[in-house]
Amino acid sequence: MPPVFKAIIGFLLAIATAWIWHAPLGYGERLIDRLQTEAESEVAKGEVPGIKVSLARNPLARAATLSGPADDLQREGLGSQRGLSDYARDVEGVSGVRWADEPGAGRGPVPLFLETSALAALAYLIGLGLGRLVWGRRRREGFD
Repeated sequence: MPPVFKAIIGFLLAIATAWIWHAPLGYGERLIDRLQTEAESEVAKGEVPGIKVSLARNPLARAATLSGPADDLQREGLGSQRGLSDYARDVEGVSGVRWADEPGAGRGPVPLFLETSALAALAYLIGLGLGRLVWGRRRREGFD
């Protein structure tokens, strides 16, 4: 089998592994649930009643959407005063924060599956490159 086909098969297996992690094993859903719980507890530190936090579910994404009765000062803070958006941004793993009543920026959040697939592909390509660098090409012996 030509080496190019082997590399393509390995690349497809890396993407399939990312999909298995994301969907059938349910780690994608668990990650989003954990991030939402942490974001809700952080936003609660702002002491503004009625604020709800939700993370994108269809498709799964690490972008938080806040909703509820808050003015601009409560949302974004002022100077050293932190706003509710800042509390949500501080959660490690949340990629972005927006308010439900803000007009859309035209671009949706990056799906978690796409992030996971890109990382799996990058890891595969780095491994392939390192393997090529360390072991190089096989040298042929003799006159075939």
